Amino acid sequence: MAAATEAPASITAEGPTSHTPNQDHPSVYVLMSRVMADVKNVAKNGRNASQNYNFRGVDDFIGALAQPLRDHGVVMLPEVLDFQPSVRGKMNAVHMRVAFHFIGPAGDKVTAITLGEASDVADKASNKAMSAALKYALLQTFMIPVDAGALDDGDRDHPVGQRSPADAYMERLRKPAVWNNVNALLGLHAEAKSDGLLNSTVSGPDGDIALGDLLVARGTELKAEAAQREERRAKEAPQVAAQVAAEHGVATTHDRADAPAKEDRDAHVQRLMAQVADAACWNSPDALRQIKGDAEAHHVFDEKVQGPHGAWMPMRTLVTVRITELEQAAEERNERNVA
Repeated sequence: MAAATEAPASITAEGPTSHTPNQDHPSVYVLMSRVMADVKNVAKNGRNASQNYNFRGVDDFIGALAQPLRDHGVVMLPEVLDFQPSVRGKMNAVHMRVAFHFIGPAGDKVTAITLGEASDVADKASNKAMSAALKYALLQTFMIPVDAGALDDGDRDHPVGQRSPADAYMERLRKPAVWNNVNALLGLHAEAKSDGLLNSTVSGPDGDIALGDLLVARGTELKAEAAQREERRAKEAPQVAAQVAAEHGVATTHDRADAPAKEDRDAHVQRLMAQVADAACWNSPDALRQIKGDAEAHHVFDEKVQGPHGAWMPMRTLVTVRITELEQAAEERNERNVA
């Protein structure tokens, strides 16, 4: 997310224009004073709920001035006078000096020059720097009324002024695909560590917290939830096994209690592989777990079998890898649905 500062506007009156002003129209100075009379108060209408503060953005100032400028025939044209890009860690930063020309119908003009600075993890640093420069050009050129304490410390409540490098991590962390994924959290933790930001204070769900502590706490929470799900699944396993046996024809433990005495190992492996090859079982993690339990109970889980592509491997490898593939596919679908 962006971090930007803005310098106060510098107002300079231009000299003679390249053509003779139309004397039938009032000067741009007169028209700008009329715009100032018409412009309304701009309060802190924006609200950043995640970090708990109000702000006034550039859109608020544009909205306040757009109609008065139209009413009095004043046109504004921006001109970038100086542009300096740089890199701050993994952030793209931009410093620029921008001239905003206010032109009246007579052809004369007034120019306000302001500075804009912003940083962004992607390609929006220039956009945000322009917005920062425009906000103060409009605010100070037209002396727009604002609420008390609005300008102290460079309008410190503006969201752009509140940004830090750690905020870019928080923006990524708030995405469901990251917040609900242990591996994504581990990757984010490693990146933050390499950038030296683990001790940076951020706004978490329960208040201010170090970025590293937030990542670790969330990862621990997800692991605990996964353990609870596994515990519930283990408790529900008998009911699931009975349902799978009824739907897919997989033998239950009770049905195969005397199997070793009645079948040789090869015949038992062939029977289980026939069940594995069935499309309904092959695409059902629960059915494959039931087959896994059968194979382990009869000590044939390490027997070599032929996989889908003709390669020979232990039945343990074939079944376990397939269960993992199905679970990962289900997680990816869930993440896409949430995102």
